Amino acid sequence: MTDTERVIEATRSFLDDHPDSDTVLQELLALDAETGSWTFGDAPVDSGRFGELVSRNIVVKTDDGEYRLADPDAVAAGLHGESIPAETDTEPSGLPSVSLPSVDRRLITGILGVVFLVVATRSLYIRQVYQGERIVSPENDPYFYRYWQETMLEQSSGVTDLSMLATIGEQTSVRPFTHTVNWWVAEALGGSTGAAETVAAWQPIVATLVLIGVLYALIHALTADHRIALASILLLALSPVHVNYTALGFIEHRPFQYLFIGVLAASLALLAVDFERRLVDSEPHTAALAHLMAPRSWGLAAALAIAVFASAHVYGGSPLTFIPVAVYVGLRVVVDVRRAVSPLLANGPLLAGLVAGGILALGAHLRWDWHESIAGVTPMLVAGGAIVVVLLGTLWQRLDMPAKALFGVELVVAVGGLVLFRELRPEDVARFRDRADDLFFRDSATETVSLFSVDQLIIFGPLTQLGISFYLAIVPLGIATWYAFRRYEPGWLAVVSFAWFYLVLATIQVRFAAQFALFSALFGGMGLVYFLGSVDLARKPALFDRTETLAGRPLKLPETPTIGGYLVAVLAVVLLFNLIFVPTMLGQTQYSDDQFEAAMTIEEHASTVENHTEEFVLNEWGQNRMYNYFVSGESRSYGYAQSNHLDFISDSDADDWKDEFSGQVGYVALNDRETTDGSVHTHLFDEFGAGEQASAHYQLLFSTAEVRAFVVVEGAQLETTGEPNETVTATKEVEAAGETFTYERSAEANEDGEVSIRVAYPGTYDVDGELIEVSETAVYDGEGVSG
Repeated sequence: MTDTERVIEATRSFLDDHPDSDTVLQELLALDAETGSWTFGDAPVDSGRFGELVSRNIVVKTDDGEYRLADPDAVAAGLHGESIPAETDTEPSGLPSVSLPSVDRRLITGILGVVFLVVATRSLYIRQVYQGERIVSPENDPYFYRYWQETMLEQSSGVTDLSMLATIGEQTSVRPFTHTVNWWVAEALGGSTGAAETVAAWQPIVATLVLIGVLYALIHALTADHRIALASILLLALSPVHVNYTALGFIEHRPFQYLFIGVLAASLALLAVDFERRLVDSEPHTAALAHLMAPRSWGLAAALAIAVFASAHVYGGSPLTFIPVAVYVGLRVVVDVRRAVSPLLANGPLLAGLVAGGILALGAHLRWDWHESIAGVTPMLVAGGAIVVVLLGTLWQRLDMPAKALFGVELVVAVGGLVLFRELRPEDVARFRDRADDLFFRDSATETVSLFSVDQLIIFGPLTQLGISFYLAIVPLGIATWYAFRRYEPGWLAVVSFAWFYLVLATIQVRFAAQFALFSALFGGMGLVYFLGSVDLARKPALFDRTETLAGRPLKLPETPTIGGYLVAVLAVVLLFNLIFVPTMLGQTQYSDDQFEAAMTIEEHASTVENHTEEFVLNEWGQNRMYNYFVSGESRSYGYAQSNHLDFISDSDADDWKDEFSGQVGYVALNDRETTDGSVHTHLFDEFGAGEQASAHYQLLFSTAEVRAFVVVEGAQLETTGEPNETVTATKEVEAAGETFTYERSAEANEDGEVSIRVAYPGTYDVDGELIEVSETAVYDGEGVSG
């Protein structure tokens, strides 16, 4: 479509929405023909219609701040139902040239720059992730998702195998949406191991790129300022905690969770903005009807339904996601009534989206056994509650009762509904409590501390997690909240409802800081542009100015190279903390070369030694899934490691654990750490299991200054004789994993002079001058060997 055709189509669409505006367009055509450019004050149109003309690119802003029609001939053609023949230019060759639509190159450059930053910051440790032909995901939990992805690929017959939806529900229980997408995309890419690893590597970054597109649309709709939208997605691109959880290889539920939180907030806010714009120059009833009839409204309702469905099944704590939705609906009805707007008409698409999403969420649970019942019930509760509150508000508005009292009645209705739900579904209430305990009261993860931890002097927690955006966002968030409650700003009301909710959660536990990062970046972008304007490096944004917001602002370059240089320098200083903490936080989640090589060494041993069947690796629980994923593929749980590893390394005798390990633990991997003398960790890591009395069941397999790994063996029995009650010693110089050490084991002869010494290494032993050869088979099978 050419620019001319686009203006004709926009003009016709504008007239379809506003049939009484033909006179306005005729007068604008006359004004444009007479003056060439003009100010908003010269235009024979109110701010609401004028804002729509600008947003549809029928009217554009000139470099000197005035306005003109984008294409007067096209506007006239659209007004009179005509068409304009496409103009063709002739090249020297005589062939017609193709006219491409014009684009704002500065804006495209800025967006592409942010896209590059999103990918670059999240790929800083690409060498650690791409280890030869293997993808080494950071952290521990991604290997849980990789396990299920590969399990589903093994069971699937292709991308059209819909029976997998029930299989995923039956086998995975929670997070079925995440597992479904991970499986299906890998299947669509060919279903091979390489396809699965490609998805594992790039799923977080692709989801984040979609998210910044959603946020950009949301922010520009709210502010009509491309600079704020660019600044906001720039801050999100450099938000340390968000980068950490959406980094290359971090395949998890979180990237999808963040994406659909963004879609939820954006769809609610954009529905509100659409109605608000129609309300500027229309009566509430007329604006509501136009909002109901607009295809855009129902497109946004469909996006809302998808976001509700996906959010319900994307992770274990999904019911939390719908609390800000419920809060927003309750507040929205109150401000609608205060503005003399019928809540039912103004929120029709919103209700439709919530109901449709709730039906899809509950249907997936009932049909495919996705997630727990609370995941399907919660969206329906919110949708049902929204219908009740909207109907109540509509009645309230018709009776012309005070809006303030309505809020108190809503609280009573909400409490009554929860009490009724507890009576009707006590098992679901019990599950809500269990999930709350799991989310808020577990003490085994560092994510459970507050964002404002005293250990970080309160003020440094937000800085390390969110970067400078938190401090840039505080004032704009407060102002937006004030405007949302003092004026009729339902779009901002939606956003601040989500922002405050996730700020409260992050205050309780820092695990929610990444969710808040979306809104910290949004309001931080506002603060950053305003700051730049206050030091004369940018035009000050016209925040919450209805005329300016509706009309919009073009993206302009700095007036001089000097100002441009100052702008870049100030941005670099402002973003300095982000640039420091992003690589630092990311580096803490990556596996070192030594750790990966240890896992590969264990994997090679497990696949080549036939008479050693136990493959489970016991190590720190926070790294347990990685080792077991590469060694055996079994990375569903780290429960055994979490329950036993610390007790094992803190004990004083490693051999005492052999019976505990029997039939399960085949390997032990240890990291360098501070421990007490005499502990198992000191004995194995520092002394290689040798020392004064060597271990009988641990054979060194891999060794560096950072990591040491052992294979757990039965140990061969050296059968020999000596004097009754005499201590007999077997000695061997061991060369293993690049280390050389003396291995000694002793035992006392019985009354008959018989002695049995268990040893962990094959080779030749000196048993008090007698040489005994021990085979590898004897070591693994626990066979006796006589001298």
